[in-house]
Amino acid sequence: MKNSLILFLFIGIVSSCDEPITIDSQIIEPVMIIEGLVTNVERNHYVRVSTTVDFYDQVASQPITDAVVSVSDDRGNIYNYVHNPTQSEELNGLYLSNIPFAGEVGVTYTLNVSARDVNYTATDELFPVPTIDSLTVIINDDEFEDPEEEGQFYEVLFYMKEPQKTKDFYLFKFYKNNKPLRDDDNDIYFSDDDLLAEDINGVPTAGFFNLQDTSVVEMYSISRQGFLYYNDLSNLLQNDGGLFGSPPVNPRTNLNNGALGFFQASSVESDTIIVKI
Repeated sequence: MKNSLILFLFIGIVSSCDEPITIDSQIIEPVMIIEGLVTNVERNHYVRVSTTVDFYDQVASQPITDAVVSVSDDRGNIYNYVHNPTQSEELNGLYLSNIPFAGEVGVTYTLNVSARDVNYTATDELFPVPTIDSLTVIINDDEFEDPEEEGQFYEVLFYMKEPQKTKDFYLFKFYKNNKPLRDDDNDIYFSDDDLLAEDINGVPTAGFFNLQDTSVVEMYSISRQGFLYYNDLSNLLQNDGGLFGSPPVNPRTNLNNGALGFFQASSVESDTIIVKI
């Protein structure tokens, strides 16, 4: 079993003034779910809009296809979003900006979604992210002795410097051969810089690899409210519902009017390596 140093699922003590809201399992009224991301990469950014469904429904959520969606910034720019431009059925509920744009560090972005006669808003500031210096490959000795899959015992490590003069928060995503990679399906990899030293030397990513696999590491800057959201979401996903377990709670969000989800503005840093020895 992998013991990845980057598995930051239970990190940081969040302020007691930011209290999560306990879920009322008896509520059956649909609740809006909004997820959006703006990054410093020039592209058509996305917002996904859906609603919760009845507990016994066979789908996880119901896409909203007639919302009015836009993102603005504190410099006066407004970006309108279009629903499912490719008309692909699996992309129902997905809205893309009608033009490509790149978010900028230090700028605050505001999401506006009008759906079912309710207007939902959220704001998030885009913070910088450090550069990933390099990725390397090693053989994990324990996995080599008893691999879960034949030949899959190579481990990817990453190196970087984290600025210690500012309070920073990060989200990490890992990929193997263009597919998301986690040690467990419910894992979320995030951290504040209290846990990260200035010199990050050889921190393992998720998973193990075969020779010639492609490994990608993505590192996102997130705001403190983003950190709180992922902290709550992680706790929710890890809650086993045992006899003495805490009751599940909705993750704290920057969205208003009772919507679930999060609108995130991030700088992104990534690096890629082909697994070779």
